[in-house]
Amino acid sequence: MAGFALLMGHGAEPTAAGGPAASPRAMAEAWALADSARTGPDSRQPAVALGKLRKAYALSSDPSLLLEVGRLEREVGNLARATYAFEQFFATGAERVPEPRRVVALRQLQAASAGTARLNVQTNVLGASVELEPERGVATASGFGIGILLDAGERRLSLSKPGYETRSLVLELEPGEVHTLRVDLEKAAGGRSEKSGSTKPRWTLLNATTRGAVSL
Repeated sequence: MAGFALLMGHGAEPTAAGGPAASPRAMAEAWALADSARTGPDSRQPAVALGKLRKAYALSSDPSLLLEVGRLEREVGNLARATYAFEQFFATGAERVPEPRRVVALRQLQAASAGTARLNVQTNVLGASVELEPERGVATASGFGIGILLDAGERRLSLSKPGYETRSLVLELEPGEVHTLRVDLEKAAGGRSEKSGSTKPRWTLLNATTRGAVSL
């Protein structure tokens, strides 16, 4: 996903894919975290182990860790994040693991993605930020477009940028749905570019299709 900004939940979590090689110190810290998550007392606490494995991946960029991240994301009920982790694994490091593990990962991906929906959001400003419900989705932004992978159900999200009004949406998403939205941000009070009383819609549903039409 080089060239994309990764946003998960309330804040950004770094992804090392396509970035510089990790330093020996970072790798040592990553593997200490991974070992603790796998074999220490934290291994019996999925949420705690998941936090350590997320950090280990951020430090090391080792795609094989995404298999464990995805498994634990699914175990704690974060289906969109599990789906994203498995998709990243297949995009960046599937060749590093034996075929049997890839087969298991594919099955886990299919099971997790069955409970997700996707949004393609087009905006009128560059650099808009997306805020999602904690643990309920992943957003990747490029230019005026934002791809969002979400757990199915009633989801809340907002788009914002300094100097513009925040736009908040509530959507009911069925498993497997794919939507394309147009969400325009307006200048904040004192700097509006439109005349007062404008009836121009600030978000519009452009289409809805079946899964497979969007690639994050």
